Amino acid sequence: MKSLSILIVLTFILFNDLYSQEKTSSKEVGLYFSSLNSFGIRYKFGNEKRMFRLTALSFSVQDSKFENMNMNGNGGTEDLKNAGAGLNFGLEFPIKITDNFNFYYGGELRGSYNHTKSVLNNAISTDANMVKSGIGVIIGFSRSFNSNILVSAEIVPGFSYTRASNGDAISNIIGFGLDSNAAGITVGFKF
Repeated sequence: MKSLSILIVLTFILFNDLYSQEKTSSKEVGLYFSSLNSFGIRYKFGNEKRMFRLTALSFSVQDSKFENMNMNGNGGTEDLKNAGAGLNFGLEFPIKITDNFNFYYGGELRGSYNHTKSVLNNAISTDANMVKSGIGVIIGFSRSFNSNILVSAEIVPGFSYTRASNGDAISNIIGFGLDSNAAGITVGFKF
C-alpha cells in the first residue's frame, strides 16, 4: 500500500511538470456527488487536450444508536460507528462538441477505506474494515454556463477489488461493471 501511494504521488508530480510546460492551461475545482450519501471535492488541471483530476471522496463519519426489541419484549441497544474516505486519480480527454458543451473520456485509479465498529448492549463489540481499489473508464459530458461555471455528468464503469475483514473472517471480492457509486455529477468553477 505504501509503494502504491508513492507511485501515485510520483505520477502526479510528473504529470504536473508535463502540464506546466504547456502554453494554454485550465484549472477547475468542484463538488462531486456520486450518490445521495457520497460526495467529495474534485480538482482538475490541464489544457484543452487533456485534464488530470484528483478526487477526494466522502470523508464520512456516522454515529448511530439503535434499540433492538425481540418478540418477548426483551432487547438491547446497538451503537454503530462508521468512518470512511476515498481518493481517485484520473486522466480525461475532452472533445469539444459546441462552444459550451464537451464530451470527455479517460481512465481513473480508485481507492477507498471504510471502518465500522458495532457494540451490542455495551458488551459485544465487532470491528469491520473494507479496503477497495480499482480502475475505471471515464465517459462523460460537461456543460459550461459561463466562462467560469460548469456542470459535468459521468459514468465510470470498471474493475474493482475489495478486501473486507470482520474479526477473523476475511473476504476478497472482485467486481466488474457499473454500480451506483460509479455515476456522478460535478458542479465546478474554472479558473
